[in-house]
Amino acid sequence: MKTDTSEKGLENLIFNSMTGLAAGTAWQGDLLQEPAPYNTDPNSWLPGNAIHYDREHCLDLDQLRAFLKATQREAAESLDLNQDSPTRRKFLARLQGEISKKGIVQVLRQGL
Repeated sequence: MKTDTSEKGLENLIFNSMTGLAAGTAWQGDLLQEPAPYNTDPNSWLPGNAIHYDREHCLDLDQLRAFLKATQREAAESLDLNQDSPTRRKFLARLQGEISKKGIVQVLRQGL
């Protein structure tokens, strides 16, 4: 069997290794799968859909919603992340600022 040594072949290999899914798996609508409770599998990685990526705040809104819903349900509901509201914009701006200053790992560990 011939090995695909192209850049696309490398991307497919990395994607398959990280997700356990075949490269090119089609996403329809929301997350490909609802995430398992966070912190149960340190090797899990969930692919997202590029249409959910918010370029202004540099994050995947669907992944963020799923994470907050799984880890902080009450806070997630109060942040109004499903609608473009002043509360949502203020939260996303603060989150982006904190990640820029402290880094994603510290924000995940210590919160905002």
